[in-house]
Amino acid sequence: MRRMFLVSSMLAMASLALVSCGDPGAGNAGNKPANAVNSANNAMVAPAANTAAVEADVKKLVNDTAAALAKNDVAALEKLYADNYMLVNLDGSVQTRAERLESFKSGETKFESFAYDEVTVRSNPEGTGAVVIARATAKGMNRGNPVASNIRVTQVWAKTKDGWRQASGHATSITAAAPAKADDSKMPAANNAANTAKPPPPAANKD
Repeated sequence: MRRMFLVSSMLAMASLALVSCGDPGAGNAGNKPANAVNSANNAMVAPAANTAAVEADVKKLVNDTAAALAKNDVAALEKLYADNYMLVNLDGSVQTRAERLESFKSGETKFESFAYDEVTVRSNPEGTGAVVIARATAKGMNRGNPVASNIRVTQVWAKTKDGWRQASGHATSITAAAPAKADDSKMPAANNAANTAKPPPPAANKD
C-alpha cells in the first residue's frame, strides 16, 4: 500500500514537471490577445510632427499661391487647390474650385499684382493640417469687380496623398484704421487758453 502511494506521488510530481517544462507558448497563450491589442494601439499613435518644418512648408505654398494669382496661372492654381476647395469672396459669395478656376480662364478674375505679408501659420500636432492668417495686397478684378485694397485672408491647408493642398479660403476687406494719437497742437483754442492762462493774484489781506 505504501509502495502504491509512493508510485502515485512520483507520477503526480512528474506530470507537474512536464507541464512546467513544456511549450512556454502554451502558458502564455492567454496573454497573446492583450499583447496584440497593445501592439495595435502603439501602432496607431503617430509620432509628433515637426511643426516648424510643417509651418515653413505651408508658408512657402502660401507664397506660391500669391505668385500664381499675380500671374493668373490657372495650371499652378489647379495644383494648389484641393478637389473640395471652397472660397468665400469679399462680397460674401462662395466659389467652388471649378468656379474659381473658370473665372480665371474667362478673364472675369484677373490680377495685375498680388502679394501676401503678415503670414502666420498654425499646424495641428499630427502635421496633417494648418490654418493660415495673412494680409493680401491685391490689384485687379475679382469676378468682374475691381479690387485695389488690403485684404485679411484665412486659409485652411490639408496634407493629402498628393501633398499639401488648400482646402478653403476666406477674404475680408481691411477697413479699420489705426486709432489716431492725440495732438495737443490741435486741441480747441478754449482748452489751450485755459491751460495757458495765468492764475489770479492772491487776495489782499484786509487785516
